[in-house]
Amino acid sequence: MATPNAPPNGIRSKRTETKSQYKSRTADVTPEQLRKIKGYRLMAAGAIFLIVPSLELYRRLYAGGERRIQQGEWNPLDGTIKQWEEEEKIKNFKSSWLTRIFGEK
Repeated sequence: MATPNAPPNGIRSKRTETKSQYKSRTADVTPEQLRKIKGYRLMAAGAIFLIVPSLELYRRLYAGGERRIQQGEWNPLDGTIKQWEEEEKIKNFKSSWLTRIFGEK
């Protein structure tokens, strides 16, 4: 039978005293609970990586949004931004692997 003050999930805490007389608590977590926690973390990370690209594709395909074209490039050596000419923008846009996969829209 469980103790009346124990939490329902089975996690218990221990009180420990340090040299500075502060009290801290550490949780007793079983390996099974750690596996569940890790699984929930992976599911949350996977959901983020699924939702963000889906929103962008929805915006472009169904909401009529257009893909942004790169306007230039950054030079890390001197920290300047080189603006491209219109022909160079179109050439880089059409040679992009994203354009080859998803089309020009």
